[in-house]
Amino acid sequence: MYPVLFEFGNFTIHSYGLMIALAVVISSIALYRQAPGENVNPDHLLEAVIISIFAGLVGARLLYVALNWEYFSANPAEILFARFAGLSFFGGLFLAVIIVYFWSSRRKIGFLKTADLLAPYLALGYGFGRIGCFLNGCCYGLESNLPWALPASMHDDLLRHPVQLYAALGAILIFVILRLIRPKRPFIGFILLALFAFYGLLRFSTEFFRYEPVYWLGLSQAQVFSLLITVISVFLLVIFTRTQKRRTARAGDPVVYKDGSRSSRRKRKKRKVPGDE
Repeated sequence: MYPVLFEFGNFTIHSYGLMIALAVVISSIALYRQAPGENVNPDHLLEAVIISIFAGLVGARLLYVALNWEYFSANPAEILFARFAGLSFFGGLFLAVIIVYFWSSRRKIGFLKTADLLAPYLALGYGFGRIGCFLNGCCYGLESNLPWALPASMHDDLLRHPVQLYAALGAILIFVILRLIRPKRPFIGFILLALFAFYGLLRFSTEFFRYEPVYWLGLSQAQVFSLLITVISVFLLVIFTRTQKRRTARAGDPVVYKDGSRSSRRKRKKRKVPGDE
């Protein structure tokens, strides 16, 4: 494990921080180049990225502290942190979505359109973050004798599931899938809901390779929450997709008049003539 990659005098580059920084830079460049093709102001999109980062860090920390309140209530000074440690992605994801929603309303920008653009890169950022966890030696998995099992230096020298890499590979796969299906999305907001569904499934799966206290029916607290998020997201995806299909079908159905003649329901846009108000 390599928690510290480089040291230049008193300046230290930590692997986790570097991975987060790379995710931000790569996502920002990609979104800036993608924005013009989506009729979105690139500067507005970069502003959304910056807001998402800060909101995500705050939300991730707040949820982590809430879930471990017994410890932090006795050690309140440790609630504030100087390094990227003790974060919950669910908290960061939810607060980032909420803050971007209010920012979009203030900017008078379509929230769902912006969220669909950002969603794949949130998954990519999560993947980079998990690589950072792997290099840092934290968020380790259960003991294993598999050929690819590795030690987690932050805990001990036992061979364990590299669950951080499982999560990273899954997140990168989610990123690719979301980017591929975005042009074919049935409605605006589909990619954001798909992100919630896929991430919930990924987190539910990877938790089997980590030691977590049983919360309900043999599942950990994170698994129960992940499963709930996935079920709700899939339900909304199905409902909204069917609703959109019905609207499209109604718009395309012909109108049959009493004399048997037909006319399309689609209304043609009135051509604007010079001088029209």
